[in-house]
Amino acid sequence: MTVKKLYMTVQFSHVPQDFWDIYRRSTCAVERRRAQFLALIAEGKPESEVFDLTKYSVNAARRTVRRYHELGLAGLRDARHDNQGAPTVLTAAEQQRIAAQLHDDFAQGILWDGKKLHEWVQREFGKEVHLARVYEWLDAAGFSKQKLRPRHTGSSDEAREAFKTKFYTDSD
Repeated sequence: MTVKKLYMTVQFSHVPQDFWDIYRRSTCAVERRRAQFLALIAEGKPESEVFDLTKYSVNAARRTVRRYHELGLAGLRDARHDNQGAPTVLTAAEQQRIAAQLHDDFAQGILWDGKKLHEWVQREFGKEVHLARVYEWLDAAGFSKQKLRPRHTGSSDEAREAFKTKFYTDSD
C-alpha cells in the first residue's frame, strides 16, 4: 500500500490485529502510539484520518514505518527503555564507605562540606569527580548543604550588644 504523504510503500508482514494486540497489551506510550498508527494504516484508513487521530508528523510517521520495515514488531518498542545510562562513578561499596565515614565523623562532632568530601574522595579513591556529584552523595547519606548565616561586614560586637540591651532590657 502506498501512502501519499509518506511517499513510500508500506509493506506489512503482520495483520492489523497484531498491532492492536500490542496497542492493548503495552504500557509504554511510545509503543502504543506506534502500534496504533500502523494498525490504522494496515486497516486501510484514509491517510488524513490517520494523521489527525495519531497527531503524527510526516517525518515521525516515516521513521515509524522505516523502523517497522527494519525490525518488524520489535521496531515498535521504545529503545530508550534499554538505555541503562552511564556507569556510576563510585561503586556501591565506595558509596557506603563515604556514608559510614560521614556518619562516624558526625557522631564525633566533625562536619563535612562538599569541598572537603570532594578532596577526600579524590585522595581515598583516586577518582576525579565533579563537585555536584559530591553533593548528591551527601544528600544520599542523609546530610544537607548547610552554611553559616552571613554577617554584615560593617557590624561590630559592641553595636550588636548595644542594640540588644536597648530593646531587650527587663523593664518590669
